[in-house]
Amino acid sequence: MEFIGENLKNVRVKKNFKLSYISKELNISNDILSLIEDDNFPDYIDSVYLIGHIRSYARFLDLNEEEIIKNFKIQTSYNKNDKIKEIAKPIKSDFFFSIPKSFALCSIIVIASSFYFIFFHQNDFNRNFAITPDIPENLISKIELEEMNIILLQNEKNFQKNENIKKESLIKVNPNKEIEKISSSSAIASTADKNSIFDDKIITLKFIDSTWIQLRDKQDNIIFSKLMNQNEEYTYNLSKNFNLTAGNAGNIIVSIDGVVKGKVGKLGEVVESLIIDNNFNK
Repeated sequence: MEFIGENLKNVRVKKNFKLSYISKELNISNDILSLIEDDNFPDYIDSVYLIGHIRSYARFLDLNEEEIIKNFKIQTSYNKNDKIKEIAKPIKSDFFFSIPKSFALCSIIVIASSFYFIFFHQNDFNRNFAITPDIPENLISKIELEEMNIILLQNEKNFQKNENIKKESLIKVNPNKEIEKISSSSAIASTADKNSIFDDKIITLKFIDSTWIQLRDKQDNIIFSKLMNQNEEYTYNLSKNFNLTAGNAGNIIVSIDGVVKGKVGKLGEVVESLIIDNNFNK
């Protein structure tokens, strides 16, 4: 059986393509393509991205991409080795009890206790600190959701506060006009402004933890593919309608023109070909 990496490499050589040329055309790292041709699929690269890279490579070489992906899944399933669990040896209990050993143990306990009570203050028994247990994994996603709700609520309050400030400033400039007229005219102006700048809105993806992402355009060309680190950001125009694929959607916060809209998905969730539009809100 010919492995998929070997097959791709043979076809590339027959068609006289250099690996660096294909890397530049597909916007995929030369090292990743080399690993694929060597049938070396490391664990630090998510299978979702490997499948995307292999699919693009097979399509470039005019091969049956579905058949290649099918063979890749079969091939990788054979490479998973089950770990052999070693049966622990039985613990030997020693029930031997002797008076000399017991006397020596009691003496050590008495001496240690006396030393503590003599040289340490009695108030040291009172704890002046709190022990905070680790948060269970099943509560992490709920805590992150509450944090997002707090951020969204704060943004809504800030927006309402800014609107009130604008109204007060308009009243001071035009004291003889009614509030209703000012409010309605400003609302019409703001609606027109929103419609005129709709295509210029900026999407910002902020990463709260390390996450693989891939962005493709309407022609399914890879625009961006990278493992993003904690607190990194990536921005692009809303009008580009990029397809987003992510290995952990719960680690990505979406903002449109600086307004936080929510997360791409749940913690640990894998999303494929997600288009973020103006109505995105999670």
